Amino acid sequence: MSFQSANQQYKLSGSSLSFTEWIEREKAKGVVIPKEGVTDVFESEMSKVEQEVEVEPKNSKRVLGLNRNMLMLSGLVIVGAIAYKFYANKE
Repeated sequence: MSFQSANQQYKLSGSSLSFTEWIEREKAKGVVIPKEGVTDVFESEMSKVEQEVEVEPKNSKRVLGLNRNMLMLSGLVIVGAIAYKFYANKE
């Protein structure tokens, strides 16, 4: 695999075609010509790897990184305390 730019590859090929014709021919052949060098090839390979990796299902027992049952219990205690204060102030 070559990490040279399209211009460098064109000059090395010694083709009699114009640059645009040459690059279209190379694309038709399926040759990968990176736009910016190594980073282009790296990004394409990383996207392939990301597609192959399975995405783990979300853990439904956590909300905002906290245990859902503890959050519900805490909420129940808070609502109970508010209800008690409200009821105590009524009498």
